[in-house]
Amino acid sequence: MPEPQTALPAPDYAHLFGALMLGRGLRFNNPYRLSTELGDDAESLSLTATYLDLSLGAALGPPDGLQHGAALGASFALAGVPQEVLTPSYVALYRLPERVWLHARAGLPLVIEPDFNVGGEFAVGGAFLVSGGLGFGGELVTSLFYGAATHERSQTAIPIVSLELGLVVDYEVFP
Repeated sequence: MPEPQTALPAPDYAHLFGALMLGRGLRFNNPYRLSTELGDDAESLSLTATYLDLSLGAALGPPDGLQHGAALGASFALAGVPQEVLTPSYVALYRLPERVWLHARAGLPLVIEPDFNVGGEFAVGGAFLVSGGLGFGGELVTSLFYGAATHERSQTAIPIVSLELGLVVDYEVFP
C-alpha cells in the first residue's frame, strides 16, 4: 500500500542578513551650493559626503526562489555637516546558485539630522558570499528628497544616486 501524500506546502525558511557599507553619491540639484559642487550653478552636480551604512534585514520564502522581507538601514555622514538617516524598507531577495544573491529594496529614508525630512528610495544590489555567512556586497541607490526653499525657488527637489560597497553577513534558518 502506498504512503499517503500530504498537500501541505513546504515551510518557508528565514533568511537573516546584515551589511556594513561605505557609500558616496551624486546630487543632481545643488540648491545650497555645497562645497563639493562639480559645476558652475545650483543645477549642477555635486558629491554627497562619504557615508557609513549599517543595515539589518530578514526575508521569508523558499530557499531557491523569491523571498520577501524588510530591512532597516542607518546611514551616517563621515565628513562635513553631521547627518543621520534611518531607512525602513521592503526587500525582495532572490538567491542564485554559487553563493550569490540579488535584491531590490524600496524604502522611506527618514533624515534625523540636520533637519527632519522624509524621502523616497529605490535600490538594487547583490552579494557574493566568500564563506557560508560572510561576503562582499554592493548596492546602487536612487533617492529623492524635497528640500526647503531657497531665494530662487519656493521648494527644491533633490535627486541623488549613490553607490555603496562593503561587507555582508548572511544567516539562514532552515525549517
